[in-house]
Amino acid sequence: MAGAMTKQRILVIGAGNFIGSRVVSALDGSDWATAIPQAGYLELAPASLSGVDGIFNATVGSPHAVIAAARALYSATQEASASMRIVQLSSMTVYGSVEGVVYESAAVSPDLGDYASAHIDAESIAAGHANSVILRPGCEYGPQCPDWSRRIARLLLAHRLGDLGSAGDGFCNLVYIDDLASAALASLRTSDIGGQAFNLAMPSPPTWNEYFIRFGVALGAVPIRRISARRLKIEEKFLAPPLKAAQLVAHKFKIQTPFLAPAVTPSLLRACRQEIKLESAKAQSALSMSWTPLEEGLSTAAADFLGTASQPP
Repeated sequence: MAGAMTKQRILVIGAGNFIGSRVVSALDGSDWATAIPQAGYLELAPASLSGVDGIFNATVGSPHAVIAAARALYSATQEASASMRIVQLSSMTVYGSVEGVVYESAAVSPDLGDYASAHIDAESIAAGHANSVILRPGCEYGPQCPDWSRRIARLLLAHRLGDLGSAGDGFCNLVYIDDLASAALASLRTSDIGGQAFNLAMPSPPTWNEYFIRFGVALGAVPIRRISARRLKIEEKFLAPPLKAAQLVAHKFKIQTPFLAPAVTPSLLRACRQEIKLESAKAQSALSMSWTPLEEGLSTAAADFLGTASQPP
């Protein structure tokens, strides 16, 4: 009688965030892997990689955290096997303010600020490991996604977002959170993709206006409000700075702020205007990706938010 298959041990760095925790669940639900969750990068050392077969770096957040995690990870893996697969989570922001259809071969640019620059630096560090794979997701949405589902839901229900007119005609390169987790698992298992990068976003993305309207309907935030250019300027110039400052203070001192309104930030409004389309056919082919239909993803995201709206964002 054949023995049971030995499962691979996959270290997940950033296992406590919304992406890392989803990947941990997917790994533990698979028949080939067991997740080794690690909250952050501070404990990383060559000894901590003993018995590890692969690594997924799910670090998100501040630019400092992104760069520091990459440095710690690839420093620790210098003594590891060169064949170990490491999957580095990056971001579509590495493409900067470019518009049009964007393939993985496009030049990267730090012109969107420190966050984009941090991911470019982290990708450069990852490139030093021959068997690393880089994932460049668009806007992660779905259950527990803080920025592109929960924050947007709160703004829609407050009628501070809606139809933005020409300010919302950019493309919303959405990737459902479970599709991102599937891509992570496929990247850990697929041979002959070392050294490559993959865009992750649904094909034929909606515009931001379409996203706001359809998500608003799923949330019951109707009628969907038309947001004037004047209102957007008030949000961006006068409301966003104090709201963002209050959020940073609350985060620093670990203060729960369930009633603090989210900010309509300049970066959000810039994204809403950018006419960029991530081309993800490479991931669809190499990683055997399929994409969650938008209506299904919005329905699940809305149900999750409405069931947890009383909890801190």
